[in-house]
Amino acid sequence: MRETGDAPAGPAAGDPNGPSADGSAGSAGIRELLGRLAASFVSAADTRVQIAALEFAEERERARDRLVLVLIVALAAAFALLAANALAVALLWDRLGWVSLALLTLLWSLVAGVAGWRLALASRREQAPFSATLAEFGRDRAWLVERFGKRSR
Repeated sequence: MRETGDAPAGPAAGDPNGPSADGSAGSAGIRELLGRLAASFVSAADTRVQIAALEFAEERERARDRLVLVLIVALAAAFALLAANALAVALLWDRLGWVSLALLTLLWSLVAGVAGWRLALASRREQAPFSATLAEFGRDRAWLVERFGKRSR
């Protein structure tokens, strides 16, 4: 219990965290606050960098897998088409001669054109890489602007 003659509760004289003689806050308290703020920013940045690294690794793995599958499909399809074209030319040569080669060339040119068009459409619709990371950075920026950008005087 406090006796009536005791000093009031509060920062002791000479306390670096208490008010100084001119009434300003102690520099140690400000340093501690700035240290905590810096630690928070570093922690948030570290989290974002880890997310970006994880997404990059996932994208690299997906791209590698897709490339391997595309190469397998392309080689198998090329051999199958080569055999089918050779068979078609052999069967039609007696009736059409060189026209059979021209028709097959036209057919495969149309197939390549349609496939290229579909590929262009799919590329435009595809989600941008690192979209989750960019969205997280956008939310961070909005929070920082909301928190520190509006200073009232």
